Amino acid sequence: MSRRILWYTRQPIFIQDFFITSFQSHLLGAVAALLSAFCWAVAAILFRRIGDRITAMGINLAKGLVAMFFMAVLLLPGFYSGLASLDTNSIAALALSGIIGICFGDTLYFLALMRLGARRTLLLGSLIPIITALIAVIFLGEQISILAWLGMALAIAGVTYVLWQRAPRENTQHTREKYRSGLFFGVLFVVANALGIIATKVGVADIPALEATFVRQAFAIAGLTFWGLMVRDLLGWVTPLHEGKLLKVLLIASLIGALLGTWLSVVALKYTYAAVAATLNSTSPLFILPLAAFWLKEHVNWREIVGALAAVMGIGLYFSSLRLL
Repeated sequence: MSRRILWYTRQPIFIQDFFITSFQSHLLGAVAALLSAFCWAVAAILFRRIGDRITAMGINLAKGLVAMFFMAVLLLPGFYSGLASLDTNSIAALALSGIIGICFGDTLYFLALMRLGARRTLLLGSLIPIITALIAVIFLGEQISILAWLGMALAIAGVTYVLWQRAPRENTQHTREKYRSGLFFGVLFVVANALGIIATKVGVADIPALEATFVRQAFAIAGLTFWGLMVRDLLGWVTPLHEGKLLKVLLIASLIGALLGTWLSVVALKYTYAAVAATLNSTSPLFILPLAAFWLKEHVNWREIVGALAAVMGIGLYFSSLRLL
């Protein structure tokens, strides 16, 4: 009897410790993904304000340089030793992620943003989790609980519903050709980011998130620089940045999006599943709604509120599924 009591009192302690560790890990990843979504919602509005004056490649290169500089400052105490400890496989995966996800993916994002606007572009961005989930399940062997899948589906449905209600009422000046090109760039942006997320998930497994983000940015900048030199337009990309006003907005947007947003997204990928991190990252449109109401003084109707609540319920359902992982 005493031996049975001893086993009973010890077993739950082990299970509880394991449960708390697993739960806290996924919780940290989920919160980081939501904060990343908020950062990119703010950054999207700021980047859109300067998009008519700077090319997509110029914005991507400049925001990457700003983010990389501040990351280097944060890494300065152990900069060399931290990067020297990275293994070849991690560097290769992060390099691939930086070139595909940031160099090409972010450039395509800005091209779509300037043609479709923030809401339509972010609507296309809500498809990223679907592509990411399929890739992660097929190639990484990830297993997601049914409740988590339902939560992700509801969150995506809420985001889509919100943007579908807003998009027809936007007073855009896009031509049909420009709109179609925006959709084309948007679809490529979705595919590139999904592939970049998977590569990041592989590369960040055994190294700190900040070092991983720095390596991704470094290879992305190298790719953009090579691109600019090949097309002989590198100087034209950065020339508009001599204007102080543009540079100020770009600096703020880069710190919020490229530094904090990207860093938090890597933290999310490190501590929770790739499909789940991508889903919570796709809630950026929900954050744009209150930003549009309070910052841009735009009217938000009840249909948009219902869609936002549906997405929040999906996120809540996901959080409840953490106990089952």
